[in-house]
Amino acid sequence: MSRSVIVVGGGHNGLVAAVRLARAGCRVTVLEQGVEPGGCVWTETHRSGVVVERGAWEHAGVLAVARELELDVDYVEHPVAAGFHFADGTQRVFHTDLEHTVRELGADGPAYRRLVELADTLFGLLGTFATPPTPTQVAAALATVPSGDALFRTMVQSAETVIEATLTDPFARAALALQASHAQVPAWAPGTGLFAFLLPLAHGGPSVRPVGGSRALVDGLVAALEAAGGEVRTSAPVVRLSTHRRRGAAFGGGLDESGGGGGGEVELADGTVLAADVVVSTLGLPRTGSLLTDPAPALRAATNDLHSGHFNVSELTVTVVSSAPVPLPWHDTDAIWYAVAEPGDVRRGFGEILAGQLPTSPWSMVGRGRQPAGVTGAATWLSSVVPLDAADGPWTAERERLAGERLVDHVSSVLGVDLRAGLVDLVVSGPATWAGRVGGDGSPNHLDNTLDQLLGWRVPGHADLRTELPWLYLAGAGSHPGGGLSGASGSAVATTVLSGAATPPPRVERLRAEVRGLVRGFQAYRSMRKGIR
Repeated sequence: MSRSVIVVGGGHNGLVAAVRLARAGCRVTVLEQGVEPGGCVWTETHRSGVVVERGAWEHAGVLAVARELELDVDYVEHPVAAGFHFADGTQRVFHTDLEHTVRELGADGPAYRRLVELADTLFGLLGTFATPPTPTQVAAALATVPSGDALFRTMVQSAETVIEATLTDPFARAALALQASHAQVPAWAPGTGLFAFLLPLAHGGPSVRPVGGSRALVDGLVAALEAAGGEVRTSAPVVRLSTHRRRGAAFGGGLDESGGGGGGEVELADGTVLAADVVVSTLGLPRTGSLLTDPAPALRAATNDLHSGHFNVSELTVTVVSSAPVPLPWHDTDAIWYAVAEPGDVRRGFGEILAGQLPTSPWSMVGRGRQPAGVTGAATWLSSVVPLDAADGPWTAERERLAGERLVDHVSSVLGVDLRAGLVDLVVSGPATWAGRVGGDGSPNHLDNTLDQLLGWRVPGHADLRTELPWLYLAGAGSHPGGGLSGASGSAVATTVLSGAATPPPRVERLRAEVRGLVRGFQAYRSMRKGIR
């Protein structure tokens, strides 16, 4: 019989894994604690009929997976990878076309091109590993390469140091630093040098938005899963993971045939017990460990070595629902733009967040959502950062709304427009909202994206997504390559599961999967909107 698989968590990585496994002949059930799948890919229809994005926005990182899986999702391409608008009217635009970008950067153009070439060199090296390498392995490999020592120093430096050693224009520097901080770690922190390449990695491929909003991706994945014979169960929170040691546990309405001692067992909050040959957890590792009843010393040791929230960063998204579109000071309204009062705000703001304070001058991503035919209203999407733990007390729905109103007013000032014109509603999601929707404490990555928790150390000792329990596998934002809308870890775990418990997949196939996943993952950090899974 085909293997049975339970995927815990219905975010996009869990759904990508489920589709791949179901199409390979596995009997797959996805268990999602919420009333709908999607996790941080979250789209709602407002009572006014306006489509509101509450989570992920840009889909460049997941486009390759959507096309490979032939999902029923239509994408609209736009030529701007990221734009930056400052309060004095200065703009810096980074196009998907590198040559266009280099020309517009003027005197910094050649230096920026060298940064792109450096990114290609480093990621080309990373791509030679069959599984995500640890930084120690990267250092050993670079030791044999001309100028390899300097390249490794780039990784252990701060992103800010790398950027300032390359560019002279303060506005371009701020743009790269802001993009680098999408890893949820300040660009001034040591060991963030890799993230200086997030913007340089944006060239050469399309930037896209899905027609119908981000939920089109979730709908497409669910439809593909069901067409392959799998299913998604919502309102199904998991309370226990353990080795299956008895016959007869219900699975998918039938009976498990693996026999005593085979596979894994999952208990739901309503008391239902399901068994399967394989369980894939897309939850964060600490949460997975808390549900696990088996000893699993290696997994628990890895959990104890992890840390999250040391920089106190979380996110705040606000959608301004209005009766008509508010004019924005740029033409490509499908693209992500950033509103920043002045270049120094990025550095100062992360210091304030570390102290538990809202940034005095918050920057924000800004997007204009396309609306269905016949809808006259409009939605302007903002996303900024806030402290995960505020110094003056815990987050509540009311505090989130007040922070959202403050952000709207500040961005209006930076852009020189009134985002409240024709205001119908503000839809706000902050740390408390996200903790309730996808679990965890409201931190989007489960783990800090510091050098000790990157690449093959995300999760330490589990770079191939296996665990010491032969039935349990890991995926999601807490595993390599981390948060972001890419489907990389979902694809990788499916490859690992299908390779069998004893024999790793052919090296060339793993290499291709890891290269694609690594590059997509790091590209996707710029579109990362709540990778808590």
